[in-house]
Amino acid sequence: MMRKSFSSTLLILLISFPTVITTSRNEEPRLCHSPELYDDFPMLCQMLDRLREDGDALADEITAWAAEHQLLVGEGWDMTNAKQLETTLSSSATSKLPVVFAHGMGDSCFNSGFQNLVKHTSTLLNDVYSVCIPTGKDKSEDTTNGYLLNMDASVDVFAEGIKADTMLKDGFHAIGLSQGNNVIRGYITRYNEPSVNTFISINGVNAGTGALPNCFPSVDNENGGKKVGSVCSLLTEQASKRAYSDFYQQHNFQANYWRDPNHQDEYRKFSQLARWNNEGEPFNQSYKDNFLKTKKFVWVRATKDGMVWPSEGEHWGAADPAAPLKHILPRNETEWYITDSFGLKTAEEAGKNHYISFEGDHLQFSMEDYTDWVNKYLGDSESVTM
Repeated sequence: MMRKSFSSTLLILLISFPTVITTSRNEEPRLCHSPELYDDFPMLCQMLDRLREDGDALADEITAWAAEHQLLVGEGWDMTNAKQLETTLSSSATSKLPVVFAHGMGDSCFNSGFQNLVKHTSTLLNDVYSVCIPTGKDKSEDTTNGYLLNMDASVDVFAEGIKADTMLKDGFHAIGLSQGNNVIRGYITRYNEPSVNTFISINGVNAGTGALPNCFPSVDNENGGKKVGSVCSLLTEQASKRAYSDFYQQHNFQANYWRDPNHQDEYRKFSQLARWNNEGEPFNQSYKDNFLKTKKFVWVRATKDGMVWPSEGEHWGAADPAAPLKHILPRNETEWYITDSFGLKTAEEAGKNHYISFEGDHLQFSMEDYTDWVNKYLGDSESVTM
């Protein structure tokens, strides 16, 4: 069954979560400081108010929502099986470099499941130093920042965490889960010093996403799978207009990678992802130079992904601008590849890019699959196989 998906998932959260606040107010000023903002961005303003008034309660509800939609990595893993895999394979691969993680939407570095993932990875690579870098000081802030701290700001916090950890001063490998890949990719694009040696992107929203809950277009029919006047059409219109504004881009992570195929001009003008990709003006050569400092990229796609549309975007494909609801372009036919706007084509020609897939939904890879990826691409010897 397809899970709900929405680049501006904030909408679902606001529909799903209660909006009555019974706890004491924080003394910080409201981010929505005028009636006009409430009129223009009612759902985002409600969420920002909830964050201000009781961030812990909001974080708990986000975590529960993520658990319901199977977005908490490692929570359902059989750690007995993990120990067996570690015993079998840990002597076969080592890593001289530490491993850094960035979690996905609704998850947190402080969650037990994600900590299981970090520990499992360390053991597989003969106890190499492994750490998840949060974008908040505690579980509550780390969770809510996944929605209400924008991508650029999240990257800045992540970069501060990297700089503060002396174990990472000589470089590191990085593993991203879902939108955590945007944090790592943003770090590579805007910083990459100390540099990321190998980046494993698992179900990353690399090329953005442009579909709503249960509204994935079908590229096989004339109407693109959407009925005229349908709820999908209404939500698409609402999401697009609000996401492509300075206020939404400033305060919502998901809006920063919302890529509506019918609103490409607005996307290029407002989106933080568009700037990282050098899809608009001005062109930033340092973004391309930084991207190419990384020696290896591993792009992992879920073939039945219910969170990212099109799922081919996890391999840098994209909806065709000429027929966005009818045709998906492979990566080598996209504008960013043809023009090499941020270095993807150069990396490809240098043999840096590795593309793998698993049959399943978003983040629903097996422990065995994950173990294989770690041993194969992060071990000093890449000859290790399951």
